[in-house]
Amino acid sequence: MWKSYFKIVSRHLWKNRSYTFINLLGLTVGIACCLLILIYVQDELSYDKWHDDGDRIYRMALERKYPGRSRNYAIIPQSYGATIKDEFPEVEDFCRLFYFQGANMVIKQGSQTFEENQLMWADSNFFQLFNVPLLAGDESTALVKPNTVVLTESQAEKFFGSENPIGKVLDIAQNNQDLEVTGVCADLPDQTHLAFNMLISSSTLGFLQQPNYINFSAYTYLLLSPNADPAQVEAKLPDLVTKYASGQVMQQFGVNYEAYQKQGNGYIYTLQALPDIYLTSNLEAEIKPPGSMERIKFFVLIAGLILLIACINFMNLSTARSAGRAREVGIRKTLGSGRHQLTFQFLTEAFLNSLVSTVLAYGLALALLQPFNALTGKDLPISSLLDWRYLLLIPGIAVLTGLLSGTYPAFFLSRFKPMEVLRGRLYATKKGAGLRRVLVVFQFGVSVFLIISTIMVYRQMSFAQNKALGFNKSQLLTVQNAGSLTAQQEETFKEELRKLSGVEMVSGCSSQPGQQYFGMSFRPPGGEESTTGSGLIVDEDYIECMEMEMVAGRTFSREFMDTLSIVVNEAAVREMELGTTDAVGTRLVSSDAFLNPDENEPSVYTIIGVVKDFHFQSLHNVVSPLFLVHNQRSFTAGVDPLITVRLGATDLQQTIAGIEGLWKQFLPDMPFNYQFLDQEWAQLYEKEQNMQQVYSVFSLLAIFIACLGLLALAAYTVETRTKEIGIRKVLGATTGGIIGLLSRDFLKLVLLSIVIASPFAWWTMREWLQDFAYRVSIEWWVFVLAGIIAIGIAFLTVSLQSVKAALANPVKSLRSE
Repeated sequence: MWKSYFKIVSRHLWKNRSYTFINLLGLTVGIACCLLILIYVQDELSYDKWHDDGDRIYRMALERKYPGRSRNYAIIPQSYGATIKDEFPEVEDFCRLFYFQGANMVIKQGSQTFEENQLMWADSNFFQLFNVPLLAGDESTALVKPNTVVLTESQAEKFFGSENPIGKVLDIAQNNQDLEVTGVCADLPDQTHLAFNMLISSSTLGFLQQPNYINFSAYTYLLLSPNADPAQVEAKLPDLVTKYASGQVMQQFGVNYEAYQKQGNGYIYTLQALPDIYLTSNLEAEIKPPGSMERIKFFVLIAGLILLIACINFMNLSTARSAGRAREVGIRKTLGSGRHQLTFQFLTEAFLNSLVSTVLAYGLALALLQPFNALTGKDLPISSLLDWRYLLLIPGIAVLTGLLSGTYPAFFLSRFKPMEVLRGRLYATKKGAGLRRVLVVFQFGVSVFLIISTIMVYRQMSFAQNKALGFNKSQLLTVQNAGSLTAQQEETFKEELRKLSGVEMVSGCSSQPGQQYFGMSFRPPGGEESTTGSGLIVDEDYIECMEMEMVAGRTFSREFMDTLSIVVNEAAVREMELGTTDAVGTRLVSSDAFLNPDENEPSVYTIIGVVKDFHFQSLHNVVSPLFLVHNQRSFTAGVDPLITVRLGATDLQQTIAGIEGLWKQFLPDMPFNYQFLDQEWAQLYEKEQNMQQVYSVFSLLAIFIACLGLLALAAYTVETRTKEIGIRKVLGATTGGIIGLLSRDFLKLVLLSIVIASPFAWWTMREWLQDFAYRVSIEWWVFVLAGIIAIGIAFLTVSLQSVKAALANPVKSLRSE
């Protein structure tokens, strides 16, 4: 019986080679998409699942409330970890990590110099809390002493080759300090939100000696006791904040904590489960760019829709060609075949298509893995497609595809009644026509949805890249490692830079737009309400170099003693309820320690200018208050400066070579590193750029597969109407008339798909755009353009067959009938 089924199915598939090819091609592409997306999803869902006690580890997160706004951070004050462990019996242990964006170390090993930026500082119990194997050293003591470091295995090999690194000393060029290697741990897997090659003892950080409950620097992880309820721990945190933060709030902001909260300020702490951090957390100061559960859902949805479109092609072609197989069914039933036997035969046909397509799709997925990595920004190895657990999924995909594509056609074809079928073919051709129309509408509805989404993502990305930011990011080069220069060397270096041909302006700052800013707080003398915003330390040339606009007052100048002057942005003026012009001359008090060299004496600063609001964060965030202070007073506080150079439009490489040569004169042993600001700014939208590429590629694939089905249906329609077309041409029908006749029905279905898909696309894109504080609007022409594209593609697809039929000799058509 099996042999008979296989022989019948094989003969049928070979006899209808063109339709078989279309089915195989559509299913192969659809299944390949599923296979690739499955390994992507599997990789994303595996983040931080490998820790032994990962289900009991929670990271503390902070919502910092300000009057009328709030900001969310992955870092918190460093003193809460120990306090919570002492006061909460549910907390078994805690561990703090410190990661400073942009921090690097230049390490000299003999004649070699290495620059490393994958640095983290950790408490001594790191290896007890996290499941990172220590390959050499004692995990209980490796990070106890100051100036000790644990290297990853690959980093130890990079520094010392095959030598035993334990006890060796790393010479840090910037500060002439040494780090003793006390351990070697396994390389971190890619599937973690942590990132380090060098793990340094947190006791090296001197500022940790001071209690701190209001300034943020620590990634704090809590290990809860077995069966402890994280919700109960969260519920106890507000009282703890009141107890320990009140004194420092009074000291720094001049009001008690209750009044501070009534002003709209506050600290709200929550717990994030370790395995959920990567996909569900998108806070400021994340260690690594997070993933997105929404993106995973989108990928899974797209994979399912593309596979479903491919299955619909099979269903449509099978039911559309039912007329040609109706007589076969009638004769087989007359000769004694039961309906279940026929159903099984047609299912065998579907499963054979599915099996062959799955094998081809697996090969296609292997070939396309690297382009897929480039598309999604991942680095999935070939081995992920060869994993035995993954390979076990492939037969399941083949069975699922066979069921999706073959179940309805099998039952549809096997239910024909012999008497009615053998009387004529008209009955069979009308069966399933309504369903086929619905499925074509669904296919092109998905395609239209993806086209609209692609257009909107592209518009938003173009808007983000080209929006007026309040500064000119073009031709701006940032020289890194400037902290290795002494204050005198820095000024001399900048003066020498200004003399270089091709250099238009030079300035210094603590951060560039798009990077992490620290906080500053100011209040009027004698006032109770403080305004907290982001802080930026700059020199006299910064605002001019960045081509920012002053709306009132002046910027910093060498002609004045500006050490107690500040420049604020318009957002700060609005929040402090000052007029733009009236703000100039306003005196403000700051209790921030790094702005007050004289202990216990808060400094009084005077606003000398208001700079027009500029985007110092991505367009996801509303422009918030910003305070610019002068570097003569503040760079001594340990802030690592950056040097910004505005270049001319020509001879860039020559100018950069000149800057590097000058750098080598000042710091011959220090690597010269630079980055263009527009490139850094583009990295803020890397996720969205990947999303745009994914939308574009999957839209093309969905349209391609849908058009395969439409092409086959058009071909079959032409085949069944050959006699009608011949008669119409004999009676004088024009070629255009024939093309219109054959295309009209399909284009109506595509038009209906546009009407149905547009509201879904509008709602989806509206929700996605909510993540941007500054965004484009969803214009009506987007839907018109998507509709024109869909109709144009559908018309071209159908026309391939329509033109062929319209140009055929009617005599041959009628003779063939």
